[in-house]
Amino acid sequence: MHDSADSQLQPVPGTQTILVVDDVEQNAHQVRSALREEGRSLFLAASAREALGVLHELLPDLIVLSLDLQDMPGVRAIDVFTERSPGVPILALSKEPTVGAAVNAIRHGAVDYLSSPSQHERLASAANRALQEARSNQELEQVRQQVLDRYGFSHMLTRSPKMLRVFDQVRSVAGTDATVLIRGETGTGKELITRAIHQRSRRRDNPFISVNCGAFTETLLESELFGHEKGSFTGATGVRQGVFELADGGTLFLDELGETSLNMQVNLLRVLEEMAFRRVGGHDPVQVGVRILAATNMPLETAVTDGRFREDLFYRLNVFPIFLPPLRDRREDTPLLMRHFLEDAAQEYGLEPPVVTTEAMDAILAYNWPGNVRQLRSLCERWVITRSGQRLELDHLPSNIRSRKPGQSPQDSFDIDDTRKLTEVTERLVQQVERTYLQKLLKKHQGHMMATAKAAGITRRTLYTKMKQYGLEAADFRHG
Repeated sequence: MHDSADSQLQPVPGTQTILVVDDVEQNAHQVRSALREEGRSLFLAASAREALGVLHELLPDLIVLSLDLQDMPGVRAIDVFTERSPGVPILALSKEPTVGAAVNAIRHGAVDYLSSPSQHERLASAANRALQEARSNQELEQVRQQVLDRYGFSHMLTRSPKMLRVFDQVRSVAGTDATVLIRGETGTGKELITRAIHQRSRRRDNPFISVNCGAFTETLLESELFGHEKGSFTGATGVRQGVFELADGGTLFLDELGETSLNMQVNLLRVLEEMAFRRVGGHDPVQVGVRILAATNMPLETAVTDGRFREDLFYRLNVFPIFLPPLRDRREDTPLLMRHFLEDAAQEYGLEPPVVTTEAMDAILAYNWPGNVRQLRSLCERWVITRSGQRLELDHLPSNIRSRKPGQSPQDSFDIDDTRKLTEVTERLVQQVERTYLQKLLKKHQGHMMATAKAAGITRRTLYTKMKQYGLEAADFRHG
């Protein structure tokens, strides 16, 4: 590196780090002189190769890059440095700047394009803008992450204290190998919880396998779980591994375990205690190391009392119980989930989400949702298809959601005004973050709608709708 004072790769903590890449030493020192100020660490590299070799140690906040390098000339240098240091702003310098070259450099990801050597004031101003924008992007990402951390967990969204306690339970048990029994009605998200546990466990790089025990007859379930040997029954033309073997080293999720027969429950208890079994028609034991997560919508205590579920298996499974509340007991989550499902479906189908009226939302909030989150998601998909970009009125809802029992009101089970106030606060926060995020993307892509939509992960039509909502104009972000 040029200049021994800058050659030590020891950025001062809390300072902004700038990497200057120029093989003309005089130019490099001019840039260094223009940008040097308190709170910054500057490093000079005499070639692209030298700079790339220190990127992983330096982690610069800004790269000032000559496009006249001998070992990597032109916009290819921008492409390479952008790929190696995604998100780090690049100021491009050239000794013979042209309008066409400037446009090309910006298209390839440079935040600005200047002559080299440039006037100190202009270079300093461009660097200040780039560093400020990078800092703003980092702060924006932190805010977005805070929103996700507060309201989202492994693709499950909530602001309900009951669900937040469930998330705390998941965090507590995930790092262990304890057996977990997840209870809750159909559609409450039991499998999502099991996946969250697996992803936070030390088994996360090993298989996660799910099997619905209620979907098989007893004979087929035995083969599904433990596998079978060739010729063990009609149609067994070869050796087949069961899910216990396939999940070895990972996590096995046994869903609807309450639907199994007493005979199968005996077999499962033996496997859980010994972690060994025999394939159907086999004689040799197969040893496995599997973590068991189980779920059911059946009240197992009642099933034990009635003799339909083995008490010893219940206690073996119920090491760490988790109860998922139904949607009617976490109504404050309904607007948050609706927004997510409507936008998710709109993106999937290339359509616009509908605008939900107050009357429709009141009815939706008052409904008990017997199918829980799964039912809500299904209806949101239907509404995107049938009411794309239009108002979703009360009359567009299914009759069972529109109608209430005599004397029933939303206040019977929760305070609809409090829920709406909480929703409005969250919506405002999300909208502020979203508007700032779109502004950054539009500026980065110079108002180019397709590029911005792609970067945001939404359709161009959705981007247009959001820009209209937030009062943004593409022309305001185009240069010249």
